[in-house]
Amino acid sequence: MASELTWRRLSDKEKKEVEQKAKKIMLDFGDTLESLPDIPEAIVDRVEFERKECVEEYSSGKDENFRDLMFENAPKKNKDFIIAEKGGWVE
Repeated sequence: MASELTWRRLSDKEKKEVEQKAKKIMLDFGDTLESLPDIPEAIVDRVEFERKECVEEYSSGKDENFRDLMFENAPKKNKDFIIAEKGGWVE
């Protein structure tokens, strides 16, 4: 089985076979989806269905522990700043 999973160049005939198999899988999947029964969308009726925005809570300093929690979670920091990774994830 391991030999089946190794990379190799495909001939034009093999490419065509893979393309046909993939197309058949997609069409079969689509047919299966179409054959499923319709399920009505669930509706939840609530008095309050939107959350109240509270941006000022953090920006106005109402939560004194917020800054301390942020610094506690930061892996790299100095006295006043969180040190963020700069482009280390880019090749």
